[in-house]
Amino acid sequence: MSDSDLEENVFAAPQAELTDGADKEKLVLQFERISAWFVFFIGLITLGIYNVYWLYSRTLIANNLAKEHKINVNWLYSYISLFAINLVASFAGLETLALIVQVINFVVYIVLVFSMRRAFIEIINAGSENYTHLNGILTFLFSSIYFQYKINEAIDRQK
Repeated sequence: MSDSDLEENVFAAPQAELTDGADKEKLVLQFERISAWFVFFIGLITLGIYNVYWLYSRTLIANNLAKEHKINVNWLYSYISLFAINLVASFAGLETLALIVQVINFVVYIVLVFSMRRAFIEIINAGSENYTHLNGILTFLFSSIYFQYKINEAIDRQK
């Protein structure tokens, strides 16, 4: 026996990668599974502030996972800024300013949500045997709740 064999710690845990390569292709598994009802009720209770947080956090995750269809974060930051300005203007009693900002914010929101839709389609379908389509009308009407529902559905199917 040499000295190097004696210096090796025999009680150390073996070093090995414990995941198989198949999960690396299933990008949707990187998202946290949250109930769509939770997203709905927390968004309702917080008057939409949680939905803004949801869009922010999921955009960052989606941009890390998507290879072709990245979400332009300038739309995200514009949406968050306009949301905050609208909130302040509403509480300050500046109805005209709040209305103008709200209309601009709505347009930015639509562009942001549909760019997220493209990224989510890519992520959900990566490593999946069945193609999942995200409906444009449901994206327009329910965005974060619908996205969370489809993410949960894909997580359940791919696990």
